[in-house]
Amino acid sequence: MKSVSILAALALAGFSRTYGTPITFNKDVAPILFEHCAICHRPGQSGPFPLLTYEDARKRARLIADVTTQHYMPPWLPEPGYGEFAGKRGLNERDIGVLRQWSSEGALEGQASDLPPRPQWPDGWVLGKPDLVLELPKSYTLSGEGKDVYRNFVVPVPLERQRYVKGIELQPANPKIVHHAFIKVDSGRKCRKMDGQDGTPGFPGMALPDGVEMPEGHFLGWQPGRLPAFEPEDMAWSLSQQSDLILQMHLRPSGKAEALACRLGLYFTDTPPSKTCFKLGLVNMLIDIPAGEKNYAVEDEFVLPVDSQVLGILPHAHYLCKRMEGVATLPDGTKKWLLLIKNWDFNWQGDYRYSIPPTLPRGTKLSMRFTYDNSTNNVQNPNDPPQPVRYGPQSSDEMAELWFQLLPVRRQETRLLEEAYGAKMREAVIQYDEYQLRLDPNNVEVHTKLGFIQFLQGKPDVGIEHLHKAIALDPKSDTPHYKLGVIFRYQKRWAEAKAELELALKLNPRNYDAHGNLGVIFAEEGKLELAEQHLRAALAINPEDPITRELLGELMKAKRGRE
Repeated sequence: MKSVSILAALALAGFSRTYGTPITFNKDVAPILFEHCAICHRPGQSGPFPLLTYEDARKRARLIADVTTQHYMPPWLPEPGYGEFAGKRGLNERDIGVLRQWSSEGALEGQASDLPPRPQWPDGWVLGKPDLVLELPKSYTLSGEGKDVYRNFVVPVPLERQRYVKGIELQPANPKIVHHAFIKVDSGRKCRKMDGQDGTPGFPGMALPDGVEMPEGHFLGWQPGRLPAFEPEDMAWSLSQQSDLILQMHLRPSGKAEALACRLGLYFTDTPPSKTCFKLGLVNMLIDIPAGEKNYAVEDEFVLPVDSQVLGILPHAHYLCKRMEGVATLPDGTKKWLLLIKNWDFNWQGDYRYSIPPTLPRGTKLSMRFTYDNSTNNVQNPNDPPQPVRYGPQSSDEMAELWFQLLPVRRQETRLLEEAYGAKMREAVIQYDEYQLRLDPNNVEVHTKLGFIQFLQGKPDVGIEHLHKAIALDPKSDTPHYKLGVIFRYQKRWAEAKAELELALKLNPRNYDAHGNLGVIFAEEGKLELAEQHLRAALAINPEDPITRELLGELMKAKRGRE
């Protein structure tokens, strides 16, 4: 047998020599780690260990070489060539070869004079010193055991005037328990009423009051490895002085009780936005994956009614998803890839901004296709043996969402996009609610929700039938009566509307929305004294409601005009 040189043997083993002289940490490895890894692998960040010193790296040299060779680190899920994104994380083959050679040669330290300066982050902030720093008003303790926790935390914003926000940075003090977080704006401060009702800070779940959402089509969130970035100067978002920020957090128990604390940095600009983007999602809620199924797929699509630029994209699913596809089919039939992820990893989800935003003409079909593996072949399957899995918010459930950040080419056409997308999403919710009722025909909450959505879709008789069904199933619930009252109000059936709203108040005297709607009805009838009584009653229950406050102001002007 012929002898094989050492270098040839290393090459056969998958090792590629980068330099003829030994690689050292100080000269060759530290620049790579400082540029690409230290942003997460430093104290207080999401990396499980720091990589700022020779000792930090030396004892993990083999691990560093392995995970970078496998392209597992730095984490980046989109497939190259299927949409080009700004801020792409990853190492080139030269850098990977350096790390591999350094490990193979014994992880030498090198000359101290070769070590570059350690990267600095002002007071820990990636974007620099914020204009305003907010914190959770109270610390929340996450239990060490049990299921993942979805919880919302109310963060008051002390502003004396409306501000324009060009950047936002979230810093969890204990990032190992935070899987991800979304940041939403509560301009009516509705969530304050829900905060702490179970005796601990925040409130559970993913359902938020109407109007509590990310601002003006922006993606605001935190995920491990995701770097904050400033918005373009003409796309800042407005934050009113009577707003709260809501941190919607997915928390994972670590095996011991852990305190959650967060800092939130806001960066302001005096330049008002001249462009307003729109957030549009392809969503499939009819997921029902049999146990053992290796190749379960769901799809959704939407045809753009206006010319639009695609600024960014945000995919979301849980542990069973394996492959994600996002495609634009142009009116002439040409297909353009917007995203391809061949190996989805729930632990490294994030949103991605296009380096050159593609412009899609009206009539373009946006489509998604997500594929799931609910078999033992999926090493991330949380169930052993596999169990049937349906749509739902818990990590043990599944989801299929592909969100787009769109900028209509003509700003005045944004309304057309809103109307078309609103109709699409209402139809999707109707399909899901009908599916839920097939599983449980006596679900009061679903009958109530479906009743109002059917009304919004132009089917009031169907909607009213569902609300009457909800009332028959649970006569003590005020919500179906309130929804009926609103429908009758829109139909100008004043007597029936008042009867339902008054019954809702009898069942729940703190239903401030019922008071508000009664105020509107009495104002329509010219009964301004009764209208004022109900509007003031609504504000006594919820003093932060800006809509009711505005209505009361208009009412008082009308009363003064009569005098």
